[in-house]
Amino acid sequence: MSQIPGSDAPAEPLLAVGTVTAAATAILALIVSFGVPVSDAQQAAILGVLAVFAPLIVAAAGRAKVYSPHTVRQKLLAEQARSGR
Repeated sequence: MSQIPGSDAPAEPLLAVGTVTAAATAILALIVSFGVPVSDAQQAAILGVLAVFAPLIVAAAGRAKVYSPHTVRQKLLAEQARSGR
């Protein structure tokens, strides 16, 4: 069962989708600069796929670290019920 994060948890654990996309673009440019033959069409295809999957990856990673207000409320109510308050 997951736990409510403590006060030492990061306030914003998600990376921006733009950060992931920018990093992948830089890596792709680095690969091309070292002479790996990647055509313009292949680069566009790679970046297109990345544009689709980057938000999904960021959302999946972030979902494991954040809680919706509803989840927090449910956990607090359950804790209060267990402690008899």
